[in-house]
Amino acid sequence: MAGPVAPLLGWDFGAVLTVGLVALVLGAFLAGRRSRPMTSGHSTSTPPRDTALRRLLARRSLTKAGPLDPTVDSLTGLGHRVVLEERAPDLLSAAKRRGQVAAVLLLDADGFKALNDGLGHHAGDRILAETGSRIRACLRPGEIGVRLGGDEFAMMLGPLEDDNALDDRVHELLGYLATPVLVDDLRVSVGISVGSAISGPDGRTLEELLRAADQAMYAAKAAGTGQWRRSEGPDAHTDQQRLSEQLRGALDRSELVLHYQPQVQGWTGAVTGFEALIRWDHPDLGLLLPAQFLPLAERTGLIGPITLFALDHALEDHARLARMVPNCTVSVNVSARSMMGEGLLRDLERLLSRRGVPPGDLVLEITEPTPRPTPEVVALLDGIRRLGCRVSVHGFGSASSSLTGLWQYPALGEIKIDPSIIHSLSTDPETERLVRAMISGAHSLGMRVVAEGVETLAVAQRLRRLGCDGLQGHWIGEPASLTALQRWLEAWPSLRAHRLGT
Repeated sequence: MAGPVAPLLGWDFGAVLTVGLVALVLGAFLAGRRSRPMTSGHSTSTPPRDTALRRLLARRSLTKAGPLDPTVDSLTGLGHRVVLEERAPDLLSAAKRRGQVAAVLLLDADGFKALNDGLGHHAGDRILAETGSRIRACLRPGEIGVRLGGDEFAMMLGPLEDDNALDDRVHELLGYLATPVLVDDLRVSVGISVGSAISGPDGRTLEELLRAADQAMYAAKAAGTGQWRRSEGPDAHTDQQRLSEQLRGALDRSELVLHYQPQVQGWTGAVTGFEALIRWDHPDLGLLLPAQFLPLAERTGLIGPITLFALDHALEDHARLARMVPNCTVSVNVSARSMMGEGLLRDLERLLSRRGVPPGDLVLEITEPTPRPTPEVVALLDGIRRLGCRVSVHGFGSASSSLTGLWQYPALGEIKIDPSIIHSLSTDPETERLVRAMISGAHSLGMRVVAEGVETLAVAQRLRRLGCDGLQGHWIGEPASLTALQRWLEAWPSLRAHRLGT
């Protein structure tokens, strides 16, 4: 697995030129998508710049259907409630399967009746149509948007990594909806109140999530126009406080464990490494997935000790992993807060020495850095590279991704394309063009490309043809304990042809 090939101040000019050209093509493609009108009216609203990728993929959302489809609301282009009821169980199951969460949002236009009465029904229809168009543009593949009736809408988002991911999505949505709508040369601003409820270890049903989101929406309306409120539930504060106290002792009680998901080489199918994924073996709630407790760890300051736990135990397990697969890598997710700390380099050096692991066998997975690098982040990443460790950007493409921005971080050696993009690769030509551009641009900078979320044979075959270096996902192998992983490795040679189409 090759690391970054360009020195800090010595980028190959041809590589930079190539990625620049790729980025220009991709940028022009996305800009062309942005320039298309959202509706047939005269709206002057435009999507925020960081939703370009979402808009590129929005037309494949589960709510898209023909104009005569009885499940589609003719005014807004969104689905009717039946669409949500039919498709929500699949989204909830997908979130649970991936160790993530799903969120239900209820949206209600503030003061819509007064606007409708004062400006006329044609103006009200224009506002509703534009609201529906904006909701559709904010949906990612597989997500759901419906009109429940009147001026009330519902969205189901996910799978999402955690509460922080929901924060980003809702703030983006609110900013988009706040843009005035042009009605007969009059700019009309409409506040939208939003209430949200998120799935969790209790396995709430759609109806339970809708009731919770409805309560949160009325709390948002009581707080003023254009507000967002989360569902807390009557015992939420007590439950969170109790869970926080339990999490503090989970490290001492050895309740935190690591499972490992295999990564394979795209073309040959050879196993190249494993991603360490943390789990909490809760004595009462069972095995909790990261999305169910890491946001709590972030809020309570426990994310630092948990990150160190994951690093130490992954390096300890590396010896056994290397006996199974010689020269394999182990990847560990490092939180943004840990990246801001001054002691990360010292901790890495100490743990690598303690466990006797070659630095090149450790991959640190980070969230996508900002397009404008700060000296502190560049220095930290360069320090990690000098130690000999590798750095990977996971979830690439899920936010305001910038191929051209990557060259400013020469310590990066790998990108992992977000599952939200990979899932629709085999069915949408536009997604294939996007992934091809990502792979080409990353290769020009000497970076490997790993696809996360590979869940079908068709997607695996398409990625192999596009030259993707690594594949990871439930179709390849699910996260497992070391014992279960050994059984998977014994079976993989016979599974490989079926799973990769070789």
